[in-house]
Amino acid sequence: MKTKYLKEWENELNICIRCAYCFEGCPVFKQLSWEADGPRGKAVLAYGLLSGEVEPTKYLADKIFQCSFCRDCVERCSANVSIPDILTAARADLVNAGFKYDAHLDLLDKIKRTGNIFGREIHPPIQGGETPVLLGCRFLERADDAKRYLEILRRLGIKPKVVDETCCGMPFGVLGYKDELKAQQDKFRKKFPYKEFICMCTTCAFFIGKNYPDLKPKYIIEEVAKRLPYYNPKKLGLKATYHDPCNLARGMGMVDEPREILKQIGVDLIELPTKGKGAECCGGGGGLLVSDGPLAERLAERRMDQALGRGVDILATLCPTCEFNIGNAAQRGGGKLKVVNLLDLVWEALR
Repeated sequence: MKTKYLKEWENELNICIRCAYCFEGCPVFKQLSWEADGPRGKAVLAYGLLSGEVEPTKYLADKIFQCSFCRDCVERCSANVSIPDILTAARADLVNAGFKYDAHLDLLDKIKRTGNIFGREIHPPIQGGETPVLLGCRFLERADDAKRYLEILRRLGIKPKVVDETCCGMPFGVLGYKDELKAQQDKFRKKFPYKEFICMCTTCAFFIGKNYPDLKPKYIIEEVAKRLPYYNPKKLGLKATYHDPCNLARGMGMVDEPREILKQIGVDLIELPTKGKGAECCGGGGGLLVSDGPLAERLAERRMDQALGRGVDILATLCPTCEFNIGNAAQRGGGKLKVVNLLDLVWEALR
């Protein structure tokens, strides 16, 4: 198999000494328990593809796609080897070799046809303010939530500018369709021609910051954390736990800001067993919801059980995909846990 993209990561693959520190926090390995399920095993498979010692198979492709890109392995790696980037390259080479999944193709076709992951025409609440705000696919579909969060910005002294938008291209990137990613990025730039803007979605903020080097996205919580103390928010008097989204905590290093906001609005925070940069993934990232939905559900159920074990009935998070995945797990579990976006709590405190 030709390895056009993995060749760029040959040095990283040689740096990996196969120490297995990356196994400790890997959510997929905790569920499936085979060597090929952990970051080290996936690195070995990728090296085998690169060297030609391993032939691509459906089994191997399945393993490469069974990753949520949570970046826990990167945090634990003493050599800072980026397994998610290596797997992105491996996925791209596998796609070019014909290992394509119908579920992936269906999702990407929806984006190409409609500009969003839902495959239907959706328009944002157009607003002619001063500061551009990118909603992202998830909040584009959740119009009422988006309107509330835009109102939060207004109440904190920001005049949001909202225009018609298209997907930032993240699914193309993480699912290995690098050749088509460029076309979607061009569409994104044309529809959303701003260099500096606020992102409402954690995933959009992280992906754009990493894959559009000339753009400067700012995640909405940065502004909320900075401005909220000056607007005397109400104290909600709630007890809740908080789930750190991978792209926010490990990807962008924002661990303290959400907790400071919860304190400011009077939420008694009961921490989960793993938190901050060591927080376990809910299974919603890396395309895992599309590649292996049942596995993503199991990871979310584990996180739900941890929250219930802390004696709380409210879990707040900031990533809309985490909110979606853990929320669905909570519904399957009988609705004992209420999953909310932290911005919903901010809204309550500002009303």
